[in-house]
Amino acid sequence: MFSINDIVIYTTYGICKISNIKEETFLGKKESYYVLHPLYEEKTEINLPVDNPMTKLRLCSLLSKDEINDILNQIPFLEAYWIERDNDRKIQFADKIKSGNRLEVINVIKSILNHIEEIKNKGRKLHATDESAMRDAEKLIVDEFSYVIELPKEEIRIKLYEQLKK
Repeated sequence: MFSINDIVIYTTYGICKISNIKEETFLGKKESYYVLHPLYEEKTEINLPVDNPMTKLRLCSLLSKDEINDILNQIPFLEAYWIERDNDRKIQFADKIKSGNRLEVINVIKSILNHIEEIKNKGRKLHATDESAMRDAEKLIVDEFSYVIELPKEEIRIKLYEQLKK
C-alpha cells in the first residue's frame, strides 16, 4: 500500500503525488481511495479505490536510477514487432502501456518507430491510433526517467532515441 506524499506512476496519467487517502461510503459500503495529483497536470485530481485490482495493476512505484540505466542498456536488444490488424494492435499497445512494465512500453515505441521506417518508403503515413500510442508511451517513459534521473525531458528523449536506434 502506498502512503500520503508518495510519488508514483499511474500508467494512465504518468507521475502523480498521492495527496491523501480518504474513506468514502457508497451504497452502504466503505472504501479507501487514493487521491492523486499528476505532477504535470496540477489541477487534475484522480480518486482510485485502494483495493481495486486495476488500481493495483496501474499504480506503480518509481524506478530507481539503477533500474532506469539497466532498462536503457536493454533497449538495443528489444525485438520490434507489428500486429497487422489495426484494432488488435490498438488494444495490445494500450494494454502494454498501461501494464507498468517499462520495457514493454519502450518496446511499443520501438515497434512503432520501426513501422514508421517501413511505411515511409511506401509513401504511407502512420495511423492516428499508433501516433496516440506513441505519444502516451513516450510521455510515461520520458516523464518518469526525467524525474528520477533529474535531467530535462529533452535530454532523456534524446538518450532514449539514441538507444532505440542501436
